[in-house]
Amino acid sequence: MLGTASILNCLYILALVLIFTILIIKLFKNFLGLDIIDISEYLGGKFLKILIGILCIGYLIMEAAFLTRMFSKNLLLVYFDNYPIAFIILLFLFVAVVANLFDKKSIIKSNTIIVPITLISILFTVIFVVDLFRIERPLPIFGNGADKIFLIGASNIFAFNGLFFLFFLSPMLEKKENISKIAFASVLICGLFLLFAIAILVYSFSDIYSISRISPIYFIIVNSNLSAFLERPEILFIFIWALALMSFISVAVMFCLEIWKKLSHSKEAKSLAGAVCAIIFVVSMLIDNVFTLEAIANAFYKYGTLVLVFGIFTLLLIGANVKKKLGGKIDE
Repeated sequence: MLGTASILNCLYILALVLIFTILIIKLFKNFLGLDIIDISEYLGGKFLKILIGILCIGYLIMEAAFLTRMFSKNLLLVYFDNYPIAFIILLFLFVAVVANLFDKKSIIKSNTIIVPITLISILFTVIFVVDLFRIERPLPIFGNGADKIFLIGASNIFAFNGLFFLFFLSPMLEKKENISKIAFASVLICGLFLLFAIAILVYSFSDIYSISRISPIYFIIVNSNLSAFLERPEILFIFIWALALMSFISVAVMFCLEIWKKLSHSKEAKSLAGAVCAIIFVVSMLIDNVFTLEAIANAFYKYGTLVLVFGIFTLLLIGANVKKKLGGKIDE
């Protein structure tokens, strides 16, 4: 839809997300140390707390299920065509179960290693595909029209669905006031690397949607200058992305368990990691048809994120701030 205007749209979306982040940080100032589940209870009592908690758990399970199924499908197409997809999915989920049986600090620490490695891999991709770049490919700058960029294209803000975790971050910080710095740094880093990824596709190919059913980035790596240094460079990148996926699933399960602890007033929920991963497995296996799976997954990422993260969460924060101004007290 956006074509050559994808880069401009990415910059526009990044600006919108930064404005949204400023709004959220201001709304959170009255509730430092609380997450969206606590704020829901403050605003609407236990019923609203349970409702929002279930929505959040459902959102995380669906996202983890779709990501795991899509990535596993790609692995099967490239390398493991003789293996059942259930086997590949179970491998990823097994890692998530084991990770969550340990302290959540181990998951956080592992992410501080895996995330930078993943980002560095994107930088290396940019460097080694420069010879494929053609300066004329992003032209015309406005692609199919300014309305596609600034009106219809505004819905692409769902690409920053990682903002979901911003609403749960405050209680985890030693210095609660650092939430603004962390939020802005995270958005800027994500925006920058999203821009890199889109630029690679736009500058390397005239039509990024006709490259491959597997992955445009995978196709680019296979045809990059990395082959001069590595016999099969795509293997290294698939391994890195597999680590990133396992890391995300572990984090998603961890947050599901943390939310459940608040809903059930439990001290520990590690034993439920297997149950959460079992649900993720079942959801990921529900749809066999690849095209149907992609359509449903894309609709979920877009509309699920827009409704929950950019809609419901924001309204909850606004409502809680209004209640506080009217004299509502926060229970300690």
